[in-house]
Amino acid sequence: MNTASYERFVDRMDASTTTAPDQPSLSDLRTVVESMPSEEFAEIGQAIREDMDEPLDEELLSSALDELAGAFDDFEDLREMGVPRKGETPYADLTDAAWIIDEHLTETGFYESAEAHMPRFSPEHIADTTRQLLTIDELGDTLGDLGFPEDEQVSLLTNIVSSSNRLSWWGKAEEYPQAEEPSETEEKVVASYVSPLPKRAVAGSLLWIDGLDWRLWQYEYILTEDIIEKGVWDTKSMLAGVYLLGDAARDLAGGSISDEDLATLLIASQAIMFIGQELVADDVARINDEDRKPLNEVDFDNMSFE
Repeated sequence: MNTASYERFVDRMDASTTTAPDQPSLSDLRTVVESMPSEEFAEIGQAIREDMDEPLDEELLSSALDELAGAFDDFEDLREMGVPRKGETPYADLTDAAWIIDEHLTETGFYESAEAHMPRFSPEHIADTTRQLLTIDELGDTLGDLGFPEDEQVSLLTNIVSSSNRLSWWGKAEEYPQAEEPSETEEKVVASYVSPLPKRAVAGSLLWIDGLDWRLWQYEYILTEDIIEKGVWDTKSMLAGVYLLGDAARDLAGGSISDEDLATLLIASQAIMFIGQELVADDVARINDEDRKPLNEVDFDNMSFE
């Protein structure tokens, strides 16, 4: 994270500071934002806890999260590999355990309970969530254990605030224009067909990751190292969001998480996943002529689609 990003974060958080550190850390971010009362987040977390129809399986979630944590060891290999070979699935292999988490949270009604009590994304609420997130001391340890060095931890959090306008586009189904005729479904939605917001965060992220093997292989001859690096980061950040949400659900099952931390982690993890989905679309799925490898650098003689 550079000085300009740090100063932008301070500005977005309406904070004040004198000198920007050379290498900002989560501790540095904590010093420039004021802590806030957590009553609102405690109320949200309590409502989610009390609204659960079925108990969560702590053992199942723990096993899946342990396996998911192991997937983060593969990101350096992804960088070195660059583009998957035809038929190989190194990106999809990252998500096996995450799909187990998604299936369990779907079956238990966790997503519906969480969405029912989640506030709408807004710049103000995103800033409040970030402040609250910085009060969770264990966050840095969790991200560190997943292989996020301190600069990446900071980027993960500051991206939430920097993307607050994009996040406001994501909402519950009833918040979108409703289609009353089949002809209206291109611009409007049928609410009953739209998954709960947390489900869209998790499953949407996993579907993006699962599709990267084929997409990168297909685009191999126009990819630059920068595009591949961005794709790896987008994947890593989305998977971190899945982990944080699953971790909060596991702690909910075990009764070891406070109501305010539950709400904060659910909101923040969804924000991280939605940001990742927005970015991977821009970084990898829709490559423009300015970002692609220049035509004169493409090796046409050695092209192969086998």
